[in-house]
Amino acid sequence: MSEIGISVPNVHVRGPEVPRTIEALDPVFTVSDLSVFYGDYEAVRDVNMTIGNREITAMIGPSGCGKSTVLRCFNRMNDLIPGARAAGKILYHDEDLYGDHVDPIEVRRRIGMVFQKPNPFPKSIYDNIAYGPRVNGVKGNLDDLVEEALTKAALWEEVKDKLKQSGLSLSGGQQQRLCIARAIAVKPDVILMDEPCSALDPIATTKIEDLMQELTRDYTIVIVTHNMQQAARVSDRTAFFTAEVDEAGVRHGRLVEFDETSRIFTNPSDKRTEDYITGRFG
Repeated sequence: MSEIGISVPNVHVRGPEVPRTIEALDPVFTVSDLSVFYGDYEAVRDVNMTIGNREITAMIGPSGCGKSTVLRCFNRMNDLIPGARAAGKILYHDEDLYGDHVDPIEVRRRIGMVFQKPNPFPKSIYDNIAYGPRVNGVKGNLDDLVEEALTKAALWEEVKDKLKQSGLSLSGGQQQRLCIARAIAVKPDVILMDEPCSALDPIATTKIEDLMQELTRDYTIVIVTHNMQQAARVSDRTAFFTAEVDEAGVRHGRLVEFDETSRIFTNPSDKRTEDYITGRFG
């Protein structure tokens, strides 16, 4: 496909385009021919992509294209859905994530998840953060760990004098940062975020986006978002998914294009990507 050179209104891409191979340096996840089934239904078909260490990877696309389904494969959350199964392969630091010897609970400790709607436990702010370490057998005084997690989530200064208050007493944006702090507290390697700002106002969204940028110093982040401006602002690489109908009339999610974010938003290689980000469909 020839160069498109498109211009998308109100979308500001993070950083300049850097000429380099699409293969991520120091890959965390290597996805090969991934398909996801719910019973006999193939919801997502033949996904291939590589997630780089300490990068933010965004997944965009219309509703029903399989973004969240793929995201949940990275920490085996789909295992909890009756009839769900994954075919193909996901390597996590070169280990088969779905190998017979792999403990899904340990996977979810190393690969944390933040959901669309903030979901603090009905406990104190302190106990929300301390819960995971306690379950994982951390002994002794947890004060330093709680402070560290809340500091990394840019929440410590706002809550340090009310740690005994319920996490549910916080604002929506604060609750989402509390959930991020709760994920950080168990010392993960990766943080998955499924539309983490969709329920938040613009100010809270900006705080979460700034936080994501800070967290890439220590963590790999994969985010699903319907907000293309957000994907352009925060991510290093972007995967565009869409839904296709096969010859039998069955709808499947497909990965159309995966590239550096600057290229996806200024010079995509597939016209379907161009049509989506310029608002022609989706």
